[in-house]
Amino acid sequence: MASLLPDNFFAFQRVGHPMHVKVARRRFWSKTGSSGWVYCGSHNFSTAAWGRPISSSVGIKASGPDKANSSNALRLHVCNYELGIIFVFPPTETNRIANQSTTKLDDIALPFVVPAPKYGPRDQPATAQAMREALAELSKQETKSLAEVTISENMMEEVPDEDEEVVSEATNYVVEEKEEDRSYAERLWIQETSSWHYLSPTEIMRRLCCRHYHSNISRQPLLNSSSLHSSDYPLSSFRDLCRLLNSCNGLASLKQIHSSLTASGIIYRNSHLSAQIIFKYAKFGDRNSARSVFDDTHGHKSNSFLWNVMIRSYANGGHHVETLELYSLMRKTGISPNNYTFPFVLKACASKSLILEGKIVHGDAIRTGFDLDLYVEAALVDMYSKCGQTDEGFKIFDKMPERDLVCWTAMITAYEQAEQPNKALMLLRQMQLAGVLADEVTILTVASSVGQLGDTMRAKVVHAYALCNGFLEDVSVGNAIIAMYGKCGNVNEALMVFDLMEERDGISWNSMLSCYSQNGQASEAFSLFEEMLNSGCKPNPVTVLIMVSACAYLGSKHLGRKLHNFAIDRKIKIDATLHNALMDMYAKCGDLDTATIMFNEIHPLERNATSWNVLISGFGMHGYGREAMNLFSQMERAGIEPNHITFTSLLSACSHAGLIDEGRKCFGAMKKYSVTPQAKHYTCMVDMLGRAGLLNEAFDMIQQMPIPPTDSVWGALLLACKIHGDTELGETAAKSLFQLEREHAGYYVLMSNIYAASNRWQEVGKLRQHMKDKGLKKPSAFSVIEFGKEVHGFHTADRVNPYWQEVYRKVESLAIEMKMVGYVPDLSCVMHDVEEEDKEHILNLHSEKLAVAFGIMKIDPEIAIQVTKNLRICNDCHSAFKFVSYVYRRKVVVRDANRFHHFQDGTCSCNDYW
Repeated sequence: MASLLPDNFFAFQRVGHPMHVKVARRRFWSKTGSSGWVYCGSHNFSTAAWGRPISSSVGIKASGPDKANSSNALRLHVCNYELGIIFVFPPTETNRIANQSTTKLDDIALPFVVPAPKYGPRDQPATAQAMREALAELSKQETKSLAEVTISENMMEEVPDEDEEVVSEATNYVVEEKEEDRSYAERLWIQETSSWHYLSPTEIMRRLCCRHYHSNISRQPLLNSSSLHSSDYPLSSFRDLCRLLNSCNGLASLKQIHSSLTASGIIYRNSHLSAQIIFKYAKFGDRNSARSVFDDTHGHKSNSFLWNVMIRSYANGGHHVETLELYSLMRKTGISPNNYTFPFVLKACASKSLILEGKIVHGDAIRTGFDLDLYVEAALVDMYSKCGQTDEGFKIFDKMPERDLVCWTAMITAYEQAEQPNKALMLLRQMQLAGVLADEVTILTVASSVGQLGDTMRAKVVHAYALCNGFLEDVSVGNAIIAMYGKCGNVNEALMVFDLMEERDGISWNSMLSCYSQNGQASEAFSLFEEMLNSGCKPNPVTVLIMVSACAYLGSKHLGRKLHNFAIDRKIKIDATLHNALMDMYAKCGDLDTATIMFNEIHPLERNATSWNVLISGFGMHGYGREAMNLFSQMERAGIEPNHITFTSLLSACSHAGLIDEGRKCFGAMKKYSVTPQAKHYTCMVDMLGRAGLLNEAFDMIQQMPIPPTDSVWGALLLACKIHGDTELGETAAKSLFQLEREHAGYYVLMSNIYAASNRWQEVGKLRQHMKDKGLKKPSAFSVIEFGKEVHGFHTADRVNPYWQEVYRKVESLAIEMKMVGYVPDLSCVMHDVEEEDKEHILNLHSEKLAVAFGIMKIDPEIAIQVTKNLRICNDCHSAFKFVSYVYRRKVVVRDANRFHHFQDGTCSCNDYW
């Protein structure tokens, strides 16, 4: 257990004899803005030196500061600290004072409570005289005992948290002293500082409850037998006990203190102390002990305070069912809930999406008149929003006569969680116009909303606001900014924020890893992952989940298996989410067998919709549409309710396999399961109809959509127009598409390719000039291939790979050998108005051809060549790989942006339908 005194309390530097002074002081400030003074040392003080008499059973008398060195003065020294509280203890020499045989410690009025002195930062350390004068002045101010103070339900907030930072200002001062005083002070200082660090919680508790703790002085309880069983013990003692409880760093320490308090009987008489213990037990996850303390505190259950403490502990610990059960018991007992009760009960309803129970609690709030409390209203907004009734939440928000930052943030968060980022940002603007400034919590939500929109300009505004207001010092804000930039595709900006962070936690690393993974920079993600491990930061299941996604993007089966084994070796919990992600990774790496094995390892009763969706998607991606349909039938028989993702995977599988009738049936079956078609489902349908050449039907579906068509819907139609050479309909699709998405270079390239295929080079030039004027660049093609334990990447016309010269020669020889068996280059795939010989050379340098040529050179003939490309494979490469598989008797697997192509014996698994 940490010392009762903070480490920096002992950081007095020894210059001359600064610790031998009769009195030294040290000022400190906390984050909450409160300040205080620590006095340390020893001196002969008269009782009058403190500005008011300290009673003594032997009648010690002193007339003032002039009597400080008189023989009958008490030697006092300060040996503890507290905000605004000075603790004074008599040392062993007390019994040696002339004319005094014994000193009864109960006769000394301790602790002496005074507010912090109002000294400036340049004040000198307190000498004995300065301390007398200061305390004499302070004595004029009123001091309060616990009997005069009403402890509210917020009492615990007055005690600094255990992790509250304390900033200290050390002072050194040398005064002349007698050698005996100096020796005594030195001995006393060593005794004080050497013991506190090694005390057990029980010993600290005992010392707190004693007036002084020197070994050769009989210890007298600070709380005598009469006050021990009442609630009027000194306020500072209560705060001491609270601070001691806050210093606990584990269950063992807490139980020792709890045992001491139980033995003394204090805990049964003060509900606020019981509340502190309940809080600590809840914090350490021991809800049974917390509930036991609550159940044993019989005398204080007649009011709502202790009920609120227990409800809050359950709610904050995520025990939402217990929260609602205790609330129900509270109502049955006849205890009326208040504005401290409702927010936590509503939080439990929101977490479990219990809208019916939430409405009942809302009714209770109305009946008790607390529905207009700001915090209750904010909790109601949150509850309705998380239960899917954002409009109901807004109705409450809109009727609020007053709105503070908490209410505004609750409503903005509701829109963000409902994936309505535009409304969230609109509300943010209204909040600013109302004169309410966003804080760190608001920025977290706003950053997420901007990330959902992918708006780079707004992202930079949010970043600038956080930077100007000092919010980036908060690690969580920095993490949110990194995640925001990642979703906007601004990897460099995200990396800049990450590099400038003075402090990083696991979420910081995960956010940056996710940024790389989301933006196709899997190699950078793995490099950062190695750096994370070297830094000592331990990966968690989320880290592995992100890296699994990076593996899936690369299509690296070796890295995927290595990461899977890493999670097992590190004993990282593989929950359902991570298990499903590993299945998805294996499927995307071409290992559908392992994905199926992992699916079968899941107990039938534990398979959820995501498990089925991953396998259905995997089979569909590999072109096994009918197998995907069979899996869907098994899913229905297993009683698993399909969701919108299930139908997206099914429609995609039907599209890749050309199963038009089955696809139409699936689309119609969505009504059966009350799944409303979304834009992505219409995209799959348009893609499926378009690939089949049913362009007019696809166009009619778009025009009849009950929701506005998105860019992905029009993009699917534009791709179909390219496949089938329909320039006129392509122009119609492009016109609508460019109105929706003006910054997507890929769509301009697609329309340019349609014009090029029709030899309309003038239109091609106009589009390319438009792209140049807007600063749009064509996405760079990139293909990777795994060889041994390494992943090799190739760009189009790559000259960076160390094997590029050998690969170029191999590609040229491949072209000659393929032509001998009938291969004819598809020159229409070259969208440049150049000579045919140049076009053929350009085709030979496509990234996927370079990767396959490398595979033929390096990979054993018995092992399949597997290539992953970030874009759609072109017609020429698709044709060439069929010839490669025939000429070289090699199996070639290519995963492009849409699906897998398995080339073997001169054919492709897609049957030329992709």
